[in-house]
Amino acid sequence: MTRSRKTRIVAAAVVLAALAAGTATTASARPDAVAKAPACGALFDDFNYSSRTDPNFTGHDWSVRSGAGGPGIPNTWTAANVSFPTVDGQKSLQLKAATNGTTGGTTQAQVQQNKLRFFEGTYATRFKFSDTPTTGNDGDHINQTFYTISPLDRDWEPTYSELDISEYLPNGGWGETGPVNFITSWNTYQVDPFDGWRKSTARNFSHAGWRTLVTVVAGGHVKYYIDGALAADHTTDDAGHNVYPRRPMTLNYNLWFIDLAAHSGGTSNYVQSADWVYYAKNETLTPAQITTRVNNFRSAGTVHQDNISC
Repeated sequence: MTRSRKTRIVAAAVVLAALAAGTATTASARPDAVAKAPACGALFDDFNYSSRTDPNFTGHDWSVRSGAGGPGIPNTWTAANVSFPTVDGQKSLQLKAATNGTTGGTTQAQVQQNKLRFFEGTYATRFKFSDTPTTGNDGDHINQTFYTISPLDRDWEPTYSELDISEYLPNGGWGETGPVNFITSWNTYQVDPFDGWRKSTARNFSHAGWRTLVTVVAGGHVKYYIDGALAADHTTDDAGHNVYPRRPMTLNYNLWFIDLAAHSGGTSNYVQSADWVYYAKNETLTPAQITTRVNNFRSAGTVHQDNISC
């Protein structure tokens, strides 16, 4: 896979000092312990917000990116591209990206948890991938993503950490001509000329529709699951560089164009949606256990819980 990307700029409103790393533990086998979320160390968000300016949304440490930087088409991040519609019966976070084939006619979207506090444990989201635009011509090199990342303080920064839990390219890109989902664990990289150390798994088929993405970071392994099936297990890259995270990260969704070369005229609009997100710090959970916990939150009427730091 050839990837000529520039630095991801983490647009946090506030970036705190990295938290001390904990040691991941396995959830108890007792049914009540598995089903019940622990009193401390987790984030759940059902994305039950009225808009991006909802004080509960910003109060829950989410921010919407606008303005400068990459990846994709620089300086096209647009806050208005983030909304919270009902999608297939559930309130959801929705990101939109649009292009008419020019930089001036392109907008992208990103939402993130601001603090560097996501490290070992289990990550999960219910994510809707799309193979076609909502309006306009198809074919653009659009990238639908869910990932964690730390700042790149300098080229080849030795503690840089990034997990691309999914980068879905329905129309190809980076040398691919058909739909592909890249799952990538990073060691580090340099910006220009681009070069990096990472382990990547490519799934060359359509992922359209709702998918449950689960990533377990524990014991030197980063294990990625899609709809309950193991999709990748990363430890080192092909040269032996460790791709296990080395520092806490932020949690992000974004929707962006790799380039504009494949655009075929008019304006095309693309969306991606997330139904919920869950992170259990220092716990290794199965996809089935995640589903149980999310169902329990919803049965109890809990739309948000954040006690990661307690």
